[in-house]
Amino acid sequence: MSLTDRGLDTILRIGEGLPNSIILEFYLPEKVIVQSEQLSKQRPSLAQGQEQIQEESLVQWKAQPPLKMQLQSFHRLSDIVPRLWQEHAVLIFVMATGIVVRQIASLIESKDRDPAVLVLDEEGKFVIPLLSGHLGGANAWAHQISEQIGALPVITTATDVRGLVAPDEYARRFGWKVEPVQHLPAVNRILLERKLLKVWAFSPLKPKYDTWLNDPHYEFLSKNDRDQANVIVDPFLNSSIKADCLYLIPPILSVGVGCRRGVSKEVILERIRMAVDQLGSSLKAISGIYSIDLKSDEVGLIEAAKALRVQFHTFPADELQAVNLQNQLSRSNFVSEKIGVDGVCEAASLLGAQKGRLVLPKTKGQGVTVAISIENSLSWA
Repeated sequence: MSLTDRGLDTILRIGEGLPNSIILEFYLPEKVIVQSEQLSKQRPSLAQGQEQIQEESLVQWKAQPPLKMQLQSFHRLSDIVPRLWQEHAVLIFVMATGIVVRQIASLIESKDRDPAVLVLDEEGKFVIPLLSGHLGGANAWAHQISEQIGALPVITTATDVRGLVAPDEYARRFGWKVEPVQHLPAVNRILLERKLLKVWAFSPLKPKYDTWLNDPHYEFLSKNDRDQANVIVDPFLNSSIKADCLYLIPPILSVGVGCRRGVSKEVILERIRMAVDQLGSSLKAISGIYSIDLKSDEVGLIEAAKALRVQFHTFPADELQAVNLQNQLSRSNFVSEKIGVDGVCEAASLLGAQKGRLVLPKTKGQGVTVAISIENSLSWA
């Protein structure tokens, strides 16, 4: 987002260096776009001042934007920021930091839910990761953007400034979640003061985590030393946890769901929450919600997945039935008569876990069935 056409060049330079898989939505005020179109028509074509180049490039870009960039207009910044806050993982503002602070202040929730927020000046000389530096990846984005456009990253998080990698930064790199988030300041303070955190993992970590395993500021404990840990890698949480300790949760629980047509998001989420609680785990350990193709347009399931910020994926009936027969899963005569498979939730959860292990057989209530499978530890650890 930029408030002036002078930010266009900076936005373009950022966009050009991003992978083609990333779609960049660029927002500019309506009046700036209109003014640029008018001035471009009025000025002699031979006058090639910097301002005219910016205006003409804006007009040309609007007519034929790069494939991965979408130009959109807005009347007031406050009209679009709340929506973008909910829809996007990264927000980049090319404008004064004070303007951004006022726009986002009322939207901030928590470290594990807020998007990464970055601020750049119009010339692209400085990149400031303003919010969600670690879990949201704003610091990593600042470094990437600065390398692309030759800007200076303005990093202020204490661990980064001292050359330390915080546990929430490792969590981001590995795609894990943090719980409880409110313990992060205390744990990071220990890292800053002692230059060492003790880690306990419920399963041995594979060589792909060597960067962390070889970090001299982390000590990995044996199975019997869990009580000494400041960081616990485990999808199964203990109800009591020290104030100077937190969980890093790998998303390895695959939730299979079957439901009546029209069941609400709230009911589905409640049934999922109850099932996860039975396991002694956390909603943050969920990798995705899985069901049958017939439910691919089920609003309650789609919205539940969005609320949990996980994928929603469905499988063909024949694939589910093959898993039902192969694993001798529970059978429902009603479901079999209606849709031609013996059951949905258990088979879907196993397929979602890439044929892992069923850890919670079918539970049912309020028109919803839920089962949970866990990925084989070798697939993540």
